[in-house]
Amino acid sequence: MANALIPSTPAKAAPAKRAAPAKRAAKGAAAALPEQHTAGEAVAHAIISQYQDLKPSVNLIMAAEMSDESLLVAITLFRDSLDVPGDPYRYPANAIEGGRQMVAVRSAE
Repeated sequence: MANALIPSTPAKAAPAKRAAPAKRAAKGAAAALPEQHTAGEAVAHAIISQYQDLKPSVNLIMAAEMSDESLLVAITLFRDSLDVPGDPYRYPANAIEGGRQMVAVRSAE
């Protein structure tokens, strides 16, 4: 009867298991890189293959009117900025302008 006066301690609940993150299905198969492609197109294709959500930014850079050399520099600046927090070239407009300026400086030398 002495045990009746002591409240029993509730059993601890098992910790909730975290659900595995859902894998997003690709909206469509990634377009194949054409056999005849520029170096800039290859970099753009690699970015989109790895980061589908960056397609609008990559398309903005690829659509900019500039030389193939400037385009390669711009898309490379953008790609290299992806793993660097706060890198200004993460913004497509900055990458485009950086590509133009860097090639202009090289041409002036």
